[in-house]
Amino acid sequence: MVNFVKIKRELVALFIFIFLVISLIQFLPFSYAQTNGEPISFSSNLEFNEYSEIEGIKTNVSELNIPLPEENWTVTDIQINFTDIRLGNEIKTIEDSETGLDLVINKNPTFRTFALGTQFEILEPTELFGVYIKAYKTPQATETIKFQIQGYDEGNQSPNNTIYRSIDLNISVNLDWYYQDFSLNSITLPAGNYSLVMNGTDLPLNTEAKYYWQIDDFDPQNPFLHTSSFITSWSTGAINSSFLCKLNQKVARSYFPSDLNMTAEINGDNFEITNGSVIGTGSLEISDLDHFQEGINFDLTIIINRSVTLKFNYNYSLKLKNSFTTEALATPEDSYNFWSMSPVINRISQNYSIQFEIPNDWYNFTIYRKLSGPWENVTSLVNIDMINNSINIPNGTIVEGAEWKIDSYSPNINLNLEMTITVWKRGDELEFSVDAPSTQGNLTFYIIKPSGKAELIKVEESVSGLHFFSYEIPVNWTEGTYSAKVYWYNHTDIGVASQEFQISIPPVPFTLEPWMIAVIIISIIGVSIAGIMSYRTVRSYRNKQIEKKQKLFNSCIDILNLDYIMVSDKRSGLNVYTQNYTEKKIDAALISGFLQAIHSFGIELIKVEDQSQIIKLEYKDSIVLMSEFINVRLILIMKERPSRFFLYSIEELTYDVYKNYGTMLESFNGDVKKFQSVENLLKQHLNVAFIYPLKITPVEKLDKLRITQNERFYINKAVSWMKTNNQDHFLIKSLLPGKECSPKDVEVIFKLIEKKIFQLI
Repeated sequence: MVNFVKIKRELVALFIFIFLVISLIQFLPFSYAQTNGEPISFSSNLEFNEYSEIEGIKTNVSELNIPLPEENWTVTDIQINFTDIRLGNEIKTIEDSETGLDLVINKNPTFRTFALGTQFEILEPTELFGVYIKAYKTPQATETIKFQIQGYDEGNQSPNNTIYRSIDLNISVNLDWYYQDFSLNSITLPAGNYSLVMNGTDLPLNTEAKYYWQIDDFDPQNPFLHTSSFITSWSTGAINSSFLCKLNQKVARSYFPSDLNMTAEINGDNFEITNGSVIGTGSLEISDLDHFQEGINFDLTIIINRSVTLKFNYNYSLKLKNSFTTEALATPEDSYNFWSMSPVINRISQNYSIQFEIPNDWYNFTIYRKLSGPWENVTSLVNIDMINNSINIPNGTIVEGAEWKIDSYSPNINLNLEMTITVWKRGDELEFSVDAPSTQGNLTFYIIKPSGKAELIKVEESVSGLHFFSYEIPVNWTEGTYSAKVYWYNHTDIGVASQEFQISIPPVPFTLEPWMIAVIIISIIGVSIAGIMSYRTVRSYRNKQIEKKQKLFNSCIDILNLDYIMVSDKRSGLNVYTQNYTEKKIDAALISGFLQAIHSFGIELIKVEDQSQIIKLEYKDSIVLMSEFINVRLILIMKERPSRFFLYSIEELTYDVYKNYGTMLESFNGDVKKFQSVENLLKQHLNVAFIYPLKITPVEKLDKLRITQNERFYINKAVSWMKTNNQDHFLIKSLLPGKECSPKDVEVIFKLIEKKIFQLI
C-alpha cells in the first residue's frame, strides 16, 4: 500500500511538470547536441622479424643432421667446426677371382696338408674387424679347425707362426664367401706384411674330411703376394698366387678435409670445408645463406672422394630468421595518428631476439611488457635506432609468457579538400574533390552528422592525382552543421582532410492547434509512464545480471570442489558409474555401502536446503551429497558445501539419469558398459568439461571463427602455458588469474568450450 501511494505522488508531480513544459515549449528555441562520436580507426598487418641462434655438439657421426626448434625457419648463417675426421669401415679386396682350389686334409701320412696361408700387406696403421674368404667343406668335415691372423716370415715368404688372432673357421658345405669375424677382439696392425691362415694342424685321419679354399695362382690382382702350405713346416711361399679374401678394415688415421676433397651440399650447391690448424680438423662457414627449412631437421650432405663412410665429431652454431605479422591499430587525432600493436612473442631458444622495421615517419615509441601484474614500461631496455629505422628487442628482455604492447605516433599527411559550395539542401548532390598523395593507398569518405555519428560513404583506391566525390544528400537528414571527412591510408601513414557544410531546411509556417496540444500531452504522459516501467524493467534486468554472474561464479567454485561422482542402483547399492576428478584416492564402494546401510536403517540425515531433496553427510574432510529418484541414487563427494544453483542442477541430473537409465537399472545384470554415456548428462547439467583436460582446435579452423578480444586472450594464454610446460593439453584452473574464479573469466571460458575452440581430449 505504501508503494502504491508513493507511485501515485510521483505521477501527480510528473503531470504538473509536463504541463509547465508544454506551457513554455513555444518560447524555447530548438538546437542540436553535437558529440565527437565513436573514434574512427584503421588497422593493418605489419611484419616483425624474429632471430634465433642455436648451438650444439655431436660425436662419432657420419652425417650432418641439425635439429631446429621449429619448422619453417630460414637458415642465414652456418658455423660448423669438425674434429677427428677419419674414414669408417671399408672392404678391401686382396683377391676375388679364382683359378682353382686348395685344401686342408689329413688323408694318410703321405697325402696330407694341415694348413694354408696367404700373404697380405698393410700400408698404414689399420684396424682389422674380420675377413671374407671363399671356401667350403665336405659334409664329413665335422672337426673344428682355426682361422688365424699370423705374422709373416720375410725370408721364407710364409707365415711365421706368430698368432695375433685365432677363431673357429666359419664355412659350410656350399662354395661361397664366408665371414671370419674378429670384431669382438679387433686388432690394429702397423704397416707391414701379415698372413691369413686356415689352420687344421690337429686334424685327425679322415679321408673324406676336406676344407677347400679357392685360389688364384694364374693372374692375381697383387702378383707380388705369396701363398704357402704346412705339412710338417711351412713351405717356401709361391709368388704370383693368392687365396681369395677380403679385409673388413678401418685405416687408423685422421685426415684434413682437403685430403678427401670434403664438401657440404645444400640445395644443390657445394660448399668447401676448409682445413683446420691440425690434422683431423676443419670448418664450414657460410654467411647470407637464405635457406628456407620446411621441416624440423636441417640436413647437410657431406661429399668426399672415397666410397668409404666418413666419421667425425662436430660442433655447430646456426643463425635463424623468421617473420610474422601483427595487427597495428591506428586512431587518427587532430594533428597526429596514434598506433598500437600487440605482438605475440614466444621464445624458441636461449638466444632469441625480435626486430621491427620502423615506418619512415613514426616517432615517440613506448614499449610495454606484462607478466602477471600491470603493464611495465621497458622502453629503456629496448634498442630503438631511429637512424636505421629499426626496433630490436634483445634476448635478455624477452620473458617467457609475457604480453607485449608497442605504442607510437605518426604525423598526419596533408590532404587538400576543395568544396566550392558549403550550404546544401536535402536531395542535393554533394560534390567536392581531394588531391591525394603520390603514394598508393586508399581514400575513405565519411560524413560526420550533427549528432557526432560518423557514416561511411565510400572507399576507393588511390595512386595520385585529383579525386572527385559526389553523394546525394538523403531527404530525411535534419538541418544542421555536417562535416565531410576524407582519410588517406596506406598501412603505415594516414592523412585527413575535412570540410564543414550546412544543410538548411526552408522555414514552414506553423501554428500549434489545440488538438495538437492534447496529442502532445497524451504522448508525453505515455512516454513518462513507459519510462517508469522501463526503469523497473532495467532494475529487474540488473538483478538478473547480478544473479547470472553469481551463478557463473558459483558454477566455477562448485565444479572445482567436485572430487567424485557415483551413480548406483538404489535398491542394491551397486555402483553402475563412477568418475574421479581428483588425485586423492576415495573408497567409492565403502561410501556407497555406508550410505546404503544408513538408508536401510532409516536414519534421517540433515537436509542441505529446506526445498531440496538432497541429503548430506560429512565424511572426513569431504561433503557427501546423496540425491534419489525412484530407483536411481546419485552420490557426489565435494571439498566444500555447494551453492543452491548446484543443488538444483543435481536434482535435474538425478531425474534425467532416471529418465534415460531407469529401465536399465530395473534389469541390471552387472554390465556397467551401457552406463558410460552418463558422462554426457554430467557435461550438460554440471559443466564437468570445465575440469577436463582440454586442447585447442586447429589453427585453420580458428581463422574461420569470430573470436572476441577476451576469448583471444585466453587462447593465447593456453598456447603459452602448453609451450612453457611442454604439454599438448591444459586445465582451465591453470589459466585463471591466481587460480580463482571470476564471473567474467568463467563466462569467456564457457563460451570458448561452447564454440568448441576449447575441446575435450
